[in-house]
Parts: sequence; structure tokens; C-alpha cells
Amino acid sequence: RSRNPQAIEPGRYTVVFEPEAAANLVGLLAGALQARAADEGRSAFAKPGGTKVGDRIMDERVTLYSDAADPRILGTPFDGEGLATERQVWIENGVLKQLAYSRFWAQRQSRPATGAPQGLVMADGRDTLESLIAGTRRGLLVTRLWYLRPVDQRTLTYTGLTRDGTFLIENGRIVRPVKNLRFNDSPLFMLNNLEGIGRAVRSAGNEGGPGLAIPALRVRDFRFTSLSDAV
Repeated sequence: RSRNPQAIEPGRYTVVFEPEAAANLVGLLAGALQARAADEGRSAFAKPGGTKVGDRIMDERVTLYSDAADPRILGTPFDGEGLATERQVWIENGVLKQLAYSRFWAQRQSRPATGAPQGLVMADGRDTLESLIAGTRRGLLVTRLWYLRPVDQRTLTYTGLTRDGTFLIENGRIVRPVKNLRFNDSPLFMLNNLEGIGRAVRSAGNEGGPGLAIPALRVRDFRFTSLSDAV
């Protein structure tokens, strides 16, 4: 169905992300939840005089936690510092609950070490991929992303490309394949612009990242900046 894609104008679109594509972006949060970076003012989770722990930072339907015992994600029982990976809630109902403390930074700040997030899971919504597409007047279906590179760590903005099939949706139906697009956007912005959430499924996520179980998502105003002839 992705043969002979047609060009469309870059810009802001309503986007239905299949679970794998959603995981490519949401998974970036796992590496960003570092307490040291926030305490030192180098993070999207920093604010003047402190951190955003306790603040609502995204849509209230979003809960993100890590649980190495979840059978969907093949998490490891220890992180890279040898700390046991217990179930940890990082974002609950859109509120940042805690940040990740390494051994060093926990000792420096007199806090318990949490270890790095292992096996990031996003709580289920009520939608299906089919209902997310059916509820889209005009937008794009994105199946997967790649070549993700950081642009601004203070906003967690990344750039990257669509791949493996990108499609135009009109009046709730997939009407044709479109050429791949480059995006410049942030998972934080994305999770503040949610229109629908599916059920979390196991995902490969990003190479070298933690195991992930992320749902399909529908997001408004996602920013595409240029076309790409990538396959």
C-alpha cells in the first residue's frame, strides 16, 4: 500500500502514530528523566529554582512507569550501575512524580538512588488504531520513525524521519501513501496535544533503549518541516 507515494506540503498535521512510531518518540523520555540534568538546569524538567517534580507537564491521561517484570517489555532486573530495577512511576495523570537518581547523584543530593528507567510502559487508553483513524478528518498515519537526533534538550525537541509507510487520512479513511517527511518536534509537546490513546503493546522502541509497551496515539499539530525521499 505504500507504493508510488505522492508529495504533500510539510506543516502541522494531526497524526495517528502506530504503537511502534509512538514508542520511537515516547521512549526518548526514559533517557531524559535524569535528576542531575534537571538539578543543574540542563533538562526539560528543570525550572527556575528547582525541578518540575509535582507539576503537570502533559495531558492528564498520560501515566508512564517502568516495570522490568512486565512480560511485554523484557526489562532487565538491574540497571547499568547494578541497582535493582523496581517498579517506578515517573509520570502519573500528567504530573511528573519523580526523576531518576544515579548512585553518584543520589549520594551528592542525599536522596535514595532509583536507578535508570527500565521497561517504560504507558497506561492504556480507550481507543483502537481503527477508531483513531476513523476519527481523523484530515491527517497522517505514521508507522515508524528513524534517524532521531536531538535538537534542543531543554525542550526535548528531536528531528527524524518517517519510514516503512506514511499515509494520508481523509474523512476517517486512508486514501493514499505519501512521501516520507522530516519532523522537528518533542515528545513533551506531543503528549500535551493528545486526541486519543489506544492500548499499550510491546514495541522494539529505539535501538539501545529500554523495553517499551506504548499504545497507538492521535496527536494534533505535529510539526513536519520537509519532504524526504528516504524509503
